[in-house]
Amino acid sequence: MKTIVKSFLVLSAIVIAWSSNVNAQAKPFKGIITYGIAYSGNIDAATAAQQPKLMTVSLLDNKAKMSLPLGPITLDVITDGEKKETITLIDMMGEKKYFKSTTTEIDEETNKNGAPVIRYLEETKTIAGYVCKKAEYVTKDEDGNETVTTVYYNEELGGEALNYGGSFNGLKGFPMEYVINQGEIITTFTVTEVAKGKVKATDFLIPTDYIELTKEEKDQMKAAFSGEE
Repeated sequence: MKTIVKSFLVLSAIVIAWSSNVNAQAKPFKGIITYGIAYSGNIDAATAAQQPKLMTVSLLDNKAKMSLPLGPITLDVITDGEKKETITLIDMMGEKKYFKSTTTEIDEETNKNGAPVIRYLEETKTIAGYVCKKAEYVTKDEDGNETVTTVYYNEELGGEALNYGGSFNGLKGFPMEYVINQGEIITTFTVTEVAKGKVKATDFLIPTDYIELTKEEKDQMKAAFSGEE
């Protein structure tokens, strides 16, 4: 399992940290948003071909579900913006497990290196038919080194509520395009389709055939996807 998981570490930080986005408007967006994923930089064609090319995010009220296929592994992360907790579902060749992350756990992880700094800029860009604004999302690692992520966001589709604890904690809109630099590899996520409807409340429940991981298994799984094993 360790070998399989590590073959997809290009996106590991995004997967574990993911929290989707929807705002507290009277009629929040309901539907499925699809991202295209592109790779550039120092990555060979064979490795790039093995990486996922699509990611979807389902939104309903204050809940979101990110789905990302990683070859033999399928990851789903369900975020509840009201309860401020997440559920990570892992299906590895039919072996189905899940674990929950509480508000306390998410806060500890989010704040361990200090709060992010968000610089909102005037530049705009149209993505999938939506006018998006530009922001720079600045975070620090444990050594104090800064990482600046450029993100284009849209406030019609979502906002800060379900950004809680995620890759863009505190951002006031749904991220429509962003670029992740992992060493010499550059990964670009861009929304290619926004489909209204087709989402129901049961999509955000834990399937009955999934088994909850023990605390030890949960810690091992999170370490594997963060590259610490």
